[in-house]
Amino acid sequence: MFIIDVEGINGKTETLYVEGEHSILTELENHNIVVDYNCRQGHCGCCILQLISGEVHHKDNLIDLSNDELLACRATPMSDIKISERGY
Repeated sequence: MFIIDVEGINGKTETLYVEGEHSILTELENHNIVVDYNCRQGHCGCCILQLISGEVHHKDNLIDLSNDELLACRATPMSDIKISERGY
């Protein structure tokens, strides 16, 4: 089980407890936290979030990301993580 600390995504700041089997986007949706997305395939970049701490695994994506970014639709947590909207 992993912890996803959400900071200021659509005005929500809360702690989620997840198994890590689903994408971060799916986990956020399951907890009623809305994140912009379009393709769910890692091609468009609409769901890029800031990774404040922790590690994630990205399934194949075509977007270049910096070390402090993640694609919510393609990333799963590998440790407890803290995330926010970019520029938060």
